[in-house]
This record gives sequence, structure tokens and C-alpha cells, in this order.
Amino acid sequence: MIQVLLLSAILAMMALHFTLSSRQQVNIANDLQDKIQAEIQIRTLESEVLFSLLTLSRNELDKSDLQNNPIGKNWNFFGKPFKVGSNATVSFQDINGLLSVYGMAYSESLERLLLQLNQTSQQTKSIVSNLHDWQGLNNDNHTEHNPVRGDYLINVTELNSIAGIDNILYEKLAPLVTTLQNVLFNPMTAPLPVLKVVIPADVAQEVERLRQEGILTKQRFTELTQIVEDDSITFAPGRRQFINMNVQVGHSIVTRHVIVYIRPENQFPIVWFQ
Repeated sequence: MIQVLLLSAILAMMALHFTLSSRQQVNIANDLQDKIQAEIQIRTLESEVLFSLLTLSRNELDKSDLQNNPIGKNWNFFGKPFKVGSNATVSFQDINGLLSVYGMAYSESLERLLLQLNQTSQQTKSIVSNLHDWQGLNNDNHTEHNPVRGDYLINVTELNSIAGIDNILYEKLAPLVTTLQNVLFNPMTAPLPVLKVVIPADVAQEVERLRQEGILTKQRFTELTQIVEDDSITFAPGRRQFINMNVQVGHSIVTRHVIVYIRPENQFPIVWFQ
């Protein structure tokens, strides 16, 4: 009798093990299937996003074609995520709205931004100087901190290598700047901390409120800020866009970040910067 009971217990444990193992294998297979589906969907989404940027008008007065497009009817160019379908989100950040760390043209603005990010005046000047050293812009390109570097930054991640920029500051600074050269600046698409560099904080907050509600116009922006378009200021979303896409299928989430240069009239209409 005891042997029968022991054998029954062993068989029951084996059956339970096989059941749990089968469930685990099914879950792994389902997760893998979800991941593959998410990868497929994000590639489809990227194609749809690029096609929309190539074919739809970004003029705020020309919205007729946007209403029938699932991307165009919800898009903005100041980094606010918007939904596309039931399981995808997209955000566009106009590169012209970011503060360029290319060269020395925006050094004063960068200092004001660093002060706004709780850096002291001494820290700010040191970081900007080290950034210039990294790019080989000072008289002595090969300092003890930078013995070999002497070129412009290729990627924002290189800011992590600049003396004085720790991980905490980098996380705050990276979404606000670009390593690309900006000839024009677009304050209407600038992130709020960058906007506070060029206009008073209370005005910047009002601009941000209107943007989030989707009711900010060029005319209203000029009324609030007294900024007008000229040779260095533009209010139109630029051709260079930082695109962030996310697709979720089940428990699988796939993310893609790209910087593209959109030029529909060219033989090569899309250039990938990163």
C-alpha cells in the first residue's frame, strides 16, 4: 500500500511538472509571437510616419488633408506623444526647436539653460569650456582632459563624456539639445526649458499651456512673446525631425528613435542622421 501511494505521488508530481513546463513553453511562444508582431508593426508604423511627413502639409492654415490621416490629425512638433491606433504612440520633435551645441553660436543660450538646470555659474562656464575643448574650438585643442578629441559631436550621447556633465545632468540636458547645426531657431516647437531661455518664465508657461491644448497659433505666439519671424527665427516645423515611436503587443514593447531629414522634392527624399 505504501509503495502504491509513493508511486502515485511521484506520478502526480511528474504530471504537475509536465503541466507547468507546458504552460511555460506556451507563454514563451506567445511572448515571442508578440515580439515579432510588435517588430513588424513598428516597421509599418515608421513607413506610415515617413509617408505622412513627405506628403502632408505642416502649415497650420492647411488642415483639410490632415483630418483624414490617423497621424496628421493628431500630430504636433514639440515632442508631445500622440496615439496612432490602439497600441502605438509617436512623437515628433522639431530639431530647429532644440538648442544646438554645434560650435559656439549658442554658447550664451547654453549657459542660461545650464543655470536653469541648477548648475552654478562656475559649473556652467566650466561645462561650456569643456564642450568647446571637446569640439576643438579653443586655441589649445589638446588639453589634458581631451588629448585626442578635436571635432564636433556626432551624437548627443557624447555629452556624457564632457567633464562636468554627470548622469543626472545628462538625463535633463539630452532631450533639450542637438549636435546638429541650427541656422534657424523655432521657439514654437522648443521644449519648455529651452523656451524659458528666450522668454520670461510666466510667458513660456502660457505658451506651453496653449500648445498642450492644441490652440497655439503663430499670431497668438507673437502677441504673447513679441517674437516675429526673421532671418534667424522661424515658426514653421523644420525638415529635420526627431521621431520617437512605440508599439505594444501583449507584454512586448518595441521602441524606435530616428532623426530624419525630410525633403520630398529631392531624388533622395529621406536622409537618416541617426
